[in-house]
Amino acid sequence: MDINPIIVDESGAVAVDARIVVDGAQQAASALTNPYNHLAILPYPARYEQVLPLRGGGEYTLRPIHPDDALMLQQLVNALSPESRYFRFISSMVELPPSMLARFTLIDYDREMALVAVVKERSAAPDGEAVESERIVGVSRYITNPDKSSCEFSLVVADDFSGKGVGSRLMESIMDVARDKGLAEIEGLVLASNTSMLKLMRSLGFTIKQFADDPDFKLVTHAL
Repeated sequence: MDINPIIVDESGAVAVDARIVVDGAQQAASALTNPYNHLAILPYPARYEQVLPLRGGGEYTLRPIHPDDALMLQQLVNALSPESRYFRFISSMVELPPSMLARFTLIDYDREMALVAVVKERSAAPDGEAVESERIVGVSRYITNPDKSSCEFSLVVADDFSGKGVGSRLMESIMDVARDKGLAEIEGLVLASNTSMLKLMRSLGFTIKQFADDPDFKLVTHAL
């Protein structure tokens, strides 16, 4: 950027002439490999949206999370059993504080990803009319580690949707996204008492071993 001349006096400043030069060759080359490289935060990645069948009937939408999901995410956490909530957050909290809720829904799609499983439900309004609403019934997430070649995942599924294939599909899809981003390994810490999660990890081919720093946890890893 070149502002020349600029006249400054007691009344203020006046830019007589100004120009901005963009390195066209470099910008064009970068756009071929990453068309959004010039943005601080990538736009919503709609290409990861898909509609999938539910085991036992019905369907759900699997898609990246966005800020408007904050209320539904809070409702998911509120409805979890104390055990499921503790397995996910290692805490007895009953709801997400505002700062955590914002961090979980307003994300940088370049270095992290969160996928939500959303079902449509019908309920009766006070006037008797049927009302359709959406509900988040599961979330898988990864955050890229500082080495930029591996990532750490988390997973939670609503208790009443356990056993319907949502958890395994969320994990497979978040691994696909991480692989698409060029990451080489996905890992996570799972409480040793969380037998259902460890069973799911084994079924997906994860390697499970004792976490050296804490005997209460298992370290689960999978090459991408």
